[in-house]
Amino acid sequence: MSAKQLFDVELGLFLLAEFLPTAPPTALPDLLNGSDMILSMLTPRQRRYLKRGRDLLSHCRHHAVWHDLLERYATASNPVRAFDISRDRSRFNPQTVGFAWNRIVTLRQVLA
Repeated sequence: MSAKQLFDVELGLFLLAEFLPTAPPTALPDLLNGSDMILSMLTPRQRRYLKRGRDLLSHCRHHAVWHDLLERYATASNPVRAFDISRDRSRFNPQTVGFAWNRIVTLRQVLA
């Protein structure tokens, strides 16, 4: 998995955690492809996050692309991942310690 792919997956999971924290990790294309009408219901910070996320992850709007990246990420070595994904791909959680937490803070700054 390349550094770019790692970044894309973690940025996508970060967006899901912000907007749909109980959704499965496979739900990112639905969030990215969602109606712009949702923007009117969001705070300015959330609108900015979603707009930037849609720009940066436009290629992940396709379910097949996202599922392939997610599968590569889930099977990558655990120490390199900032998120834990369940084996059945139904849940995900950010890791809250060490260098993984620093990457989550960086993802927040990328979208700010």
